[in-house]
Amino acid sequence: MMENNYTFFAKYYDTLMSDVNYQQIAQKIDDIVNEHFSDAFYLVDLACGTGSLSMELTKLGFNVLGVDISQEMLSIAQSKKLNSGLGMQYVFGDMTDWSLGERKTDVIVCMLDSLNHLESFDEIKKAFSNAYDNLTDGGLFIFDMNTPYKHKNILSDNAYVFDEDSVYCVWQNEYNNEDNRVDIYLDFFEKIDDNNYKRYQEEFSEISCESYAVKEFAKGTGFEYLESFDDFTDSKANEKSERILYVFKK
Repeated sequence: MMENNYTFFAKYYDTLMSDVNYQQIAQKIDDIVNEHFSDAFYLVDLACGTGSLSMELTKLGFNVLGVDISQEMLSIAQSKKLNSGLGMQYVFGDMTDWSLGERKTDVIVCMLDSLNHLESFDEIKKAFSNAYDNLTDGGLFIFDMNTPYKHKNILSDNAYVFDEDSVYCVWQNEYNNEDNRVDIYLDFFEKIDDNNYKRYQEEFSEISCESYAVKEFAKGTGFEYLESFDDFTDSKANEKSERILYVFKK
């Protein structure tokens, strides 16, 4: 089961992710669904975070249920929902162990390397199995994952600094070659007044695996592989893709 390590991160998640084009991601998902399951209506946004993608998918006509393990993220998502007037719903849940009960969904999406945040390949397999169990026959599982290439060549042992009006964040990575794991350490300095900051620390890890392994994990739970893309573009995934978008069918 995933640990909930996003307590303070949730507060500034949208600020740190301000360059993410959720409208583009939602449109890419919609294009894939229209091609492979045009009658799909019910959609689960797994690891939905603060709900930005859920909102865009709702605008495109999907009936969206967002699932996340962070109560802090869900609280922000709920506030954004109330301000938007849109109809998506949000529930607490672990991506390796959640259930719709007797109800099934047409589409499950899991975006922005959320699956990389699981602790092991076994947990990734559990997440795939759980998604399979909650999909209707013919349903689609669409997700992205950061690649070993990105972990080794881009994230690696690098550090990043985010200097925003309300917070200063230092993001440091440590790369482990044995399992392509990147340990991520965040130091937040929240502005109290003109002269004082309060420091918060959070940490988490990302694992990665080769594309062939991702396909084997998914096929092992019963999924049929349909296609994969280089990030959220229309180009096919390649050996230097930093993020791969996968499409599987039940």
